[in-house]
Amino acid sequence: MPKVVAAPPPPRVSVLMPVFNAELYVAEAVASILQQTFEDFELVVLDDGSSDHSAEIVEQTCGDDPRLRLIRSPHAGLSVRLVEGVAAARGEFIARQDADDISRPERFALQVAFLESHPDISVVGAGSLLIDPDGEPIRERHAPLSHREIEFQLLEGRGNAIFHSSAVFRRAHVIDVGNYQPRAEPAEDVDLYLRLAERGRLANLPVTLLESRQHVSRVSSVRAGEQRRTLNTVLAEARRRRGLEDEESAPLPAIPDQISQAESQRRWAREAIEGGNLGTARKHTWAALRAEPLHPRSWHMMVRALLGLRLEPLRNRLRHKIEPESQV
Repeated sequence: MPKVVAAPPPPRVSVLMPVFNAELYVAEAVASILQQTFEDFELVVLDDGSSDHSAEIVEQTCGDDPRLRLIRSPHAGLSVRLVEGVAAARGEFIARQDADDISRPERFALQVAFLESHPDISVVGAGSLLIDPDGEPIRERHAPLSHREIEFQLLEGRGNAIFHSSAVFRRAHVIDVGNYQPRAEPAEDVDLYLRLAERGRLANLPVTLLESRQHVSRVSSVRAGEQRRTLNTVLAEARRRRGLEDEESAPLPAIPDQISQAESQRRWAREAIEGGNLGTARKHTWAALRAEPLHPRSWHMMVRALLGLRLEPLRNRLRHKIEPESQV
């Protein structure tokens, strides 16, 4: 009789990395996955019809690593690729990773251990270090830890209550709530979190496990207005499911369809000042000044960057002075 070779067991984690024209950063993103201390994973790269060399770079970076599964498809959009990725995933857990971000080596080990010890948790994220296009630090962003606070912030429209690229999900729970919804793009992550909050609980770890690269090609910049409009629809639906539609909840205000490069650099400078990374702040302030020398916020940001003027500590001191009196 011919010898029957047993199929290898499925990996514990399926990493979903959608890729679209990400040749500048994808090698570093993939390398950060391959360097995880937790090794029982498959890397499912979903190439969304890239016209650059992204797919070839992924293959070169992985070499003969058998954990890579590269799926190349015509361009259809992020949510379509994520739906396909969830269907193709073989792991118990699904980890998200964007093609321009970097996971710290201990990320999967810590998040899988947390999910194993907390069976009621549907998704766990972590804190993030914002970095600029060159990989220089902007500031750390700490996410809320409790289910109650995460859900509250999501219902307020703060999508970074769980950084999408830091999230690890239970695959079964994602399927139970209907997977990603392409109609919710480019707010598909908030939509999924809010539906998962009705299935299980949400959490973040109190550690920074992701480096989130900020650049002008991010969805939050090139599709800013569309994302805000879709987010308002997602939030209205989530409130309606919770019976909260009668509460006072005005839609989030409209914003420009796109965020200009100069405005993005002023934002990065402001965040870098608050994060104490003055070198990064001054670099982007100079760039914004060169692009828009007559814009008053460029000069305002330059003064703050040169002086290292942080506003958050001042606001916190004022809050501490006011709050005790208001509690009497």
